Amino acid sequence: MPKQKRKYVLKMRAKIMLVLLLLGYFLFVMAEQEIALSRQRADIDSLVQRIEQAQYDNEVLKRQIEYTKTPEYIEKIARSRLGWVKDNEIIFIEKKD
Repeated sequence: MPKQKRKYVLKMRAKIMLVLLLLGYFLFVMAEQEIALSRQRADIDSLVQRIEQAQYDNEVLKRQIEYTKTPEYIEKIARSRLGWVKDNEIIFIEKKD
């Protein structure tokens, strides 16, 4: 007599448990990915703000560099740091007590 192959039949309760386990696993993976994505979005926002701040700082520095090339700035520095005066200009020096 030939052996009959047995079909492996899952009980309904086992099927439900398997489906719930798979569903739970996929929900867990999705939650982890969503958390990782939100962290990455926050990092991107932070980096964008830092880039914008750096661009603003660069513009300020460019304006300062251009200002240092003007005659007004050169005169201001010459007067304040080197004590230069124009012809026929009188400077009053205040005595300290």
